[in-house]
Amino acid sequence: MQATSTPVSQPPLVTARKLSWFMVTPVTAVVVAILVTTLALAFYQQRHAGRIYTGVVVWGVDLSGMTQAEARQALNGAFPYSQEKSIVLTDPKSGQEWRRAPAELGIYFDAETSVQAAYQVGRAGGPLARLRTQFDSWYYGHQVAPILVFDEGQLDQAIAAVAAEINRPAADASLGFDGNRVSFAPAQVGRSLDVADTRTRLLVPINGLRGARVQLLIHETVPRVQDTSAVAGEIQNIISGPMTLYLNEPLAGVDLDRVTVSIDELVRWIRIEVSEDAQGQASYEVFLDENALRAWLAPYEQALRRSPENARFYFDDFTRELVLVEPHVNGRALDVEATVAQFMQQVTTSNRSLPFVLQDVTPVVHSGVTAAELGITELVSESTTWFFGSTDERKHNIARSASNFYGIVVAPGQEFSFNHYLGEVSAEQGYETGLIIFGGRTIEGVGGGVCQVSTTLFQTAFWAGYPIVERWEHGYRVPYYDDGEGPGMDATVYSPLVDFRFINNTPYYLLIENYYNEANWSLTFKMYSTSLGRQVVKEGPFIENVQPPRPDIWELDEELPPGEYEQVDWAVEGADVTVVRYVYNRNGDLLQQDTFVSNYIPWQNIFKYGPGTELPGTDQGGESTPEPAQ
Repeated sequence: MQATSTPVSQPPLVTARKLSWFMVTPVTAVVVAILVTTLALAFYQQRHAGRIYTGVVVWGVDLSGMTQAEARQALNGAFPYSQEKSIVLTDPKSGQEWRRAPAELGIYFDAETSVQAAYQVGRAGGPLARLRTQFDSWYYGHQVAPILVFDEGQLDQAIAAVAAEINRPAADASLGFDGNRVSFAPAQVGRSLDVADTRTRLLVPINGLRGARVQLLIHETVPRVQDTSAVAGEIQNIISGPMTLYLNEPLAGVDLDRVTVSIDELVRWIRIEVSEDAQGQASYEVFLDENALRAWLAPYEQALRRSPENARFYFDDFTRELVLVEPHVNGRALDVEATVAQFMQQVTTSNRSLPFVLQDVTPVVHSGVTAAELGITELVSESTTWFFGSTDERKHNIARSASNFYGIVVAPGQEFSFNHYLGEVSAEQGYETGLIIFGGRTIEGVGGGVCQVSTTLFQTAFWAGYPIVERWEHGYRVPYYDDGEGPGMDATVYSPLVDFRFINNTPYYLLIENYYNEANWSLTFKMYSTSLGRQVVKEGPFIENVQPPRPDIWELDEELPPGEYEQVDWAVEGADVTVVRYVYNRNGDLLQQDTFVSNYIPWQNIFKYGPGTELPGTDQGGESTPEPAQ
């Protein structure tokens, strides 16, 4: 058997007392530590009241212990990039530069917001989180990212401002005229900044927060008209002075003098056009309006025209050839096109004077033409009138007038005018004073006897079958013209109002000859051409409404010797006389029918007497007053 003993135990109170003394030291240490830490934290926070906690860094700038104002100042000084003009835009063609700070391009450092972010380090979250952040910042440091602002709208505005300086529209070279001088403005090349390309190029240095030289992409537009200086010079040459036109060989007293195209006229004629090539390039072309120049020349074309004069011939009945009587005379005409061409060639030069360009006009009936070429091969008509009892003056005038019609050639289809070939009837042209019918009376006048020629020619054309366009009878029946064909076959003329005209309505030329025979008191006209076999039939004269002659008239003539008188006109009956002509072709077909009506007034004997002459049938010793002529 084993004996055990019971251990002696201590009371619990004694044990607790022993343990309490053992714990006093560590607890005290903990409390002291807590108090020290609390005091340290309180001191730390008190020290950073209103200041950034230690260890906070923005963009490499230690902001520890700084107020927000001090931090902003420190950061602004440490980040000058946005304010420095470190970005240079260059125009590669002109070399012009635009220096811009990033802030002007829309990027800048927001110091205020960045400082606020730094200040909030250690002040956000719960107490423990704040303490932890404060400790980490103090112990490890705390980087706060800087806040950058990029305003794309401002970047676009900055680029637009540069574009406004660069951009310009293309402008064609232009001309100006003040009425005296011509000026020109040079062309302007259009330029346009490529905004999209510029934006892309700027983003690279901006994103890298660095400076850069950026070459701008500028598009150029070439103007359509690049230079007008030559055209301006040409216009100035055109209006440098008036243009003068003259005749190389003017006919004295007949032709026009020099004529001038004024500067004002030249200005009105200037025309400017723009022409474009295949590449779209345009150029000015200056020229004068040729049609305006032609219109200006038109009246001078009329003034300078001289009709050619046909050669004159007679037909040799034996050789059947033409014999030259009078050579042809060339006419002239203004060569409008050649004159215009010469004008255009000189108007831009200093030579301001040029001649009218004239052309010689040779008539078809020239001196060397042959009878066969003209179709003049035979006699087609012949008529003779007589002038028995005519005065010497009348016979002279008949011969003088007839000479104007010798050898005339009338073209196919041409209208013959007696007055055209007669010309001026005057003493200066070799005519003598004789008795003429004027105003219903026989009076003294120049050219008595001319109607003998027109009457003979009328009768010749009558029997040739040519259409008579104009024919007038005398006021009363003239005995000279009643012989032969009888009344109603006369033709009076009085230039320029009363004419005798007919038409050569054949395809052949017509030659007119006449022969004055003083010994036989006769005048003969002959017409040569190619016969168409025409047959002419005359009916009449048919005389109606016959009226007796008027009473005799005696007229005092101071130039007659006293006691003498002479008869100057003879009494004839008045009547209406009709002559009908029928023209047939060689087959007997009627081609035309003409009726010639002549209304003759009754006429009286007219006597002239000298002073003191006793009138027959009176006993007044010449002192009576004769019946005036009607």
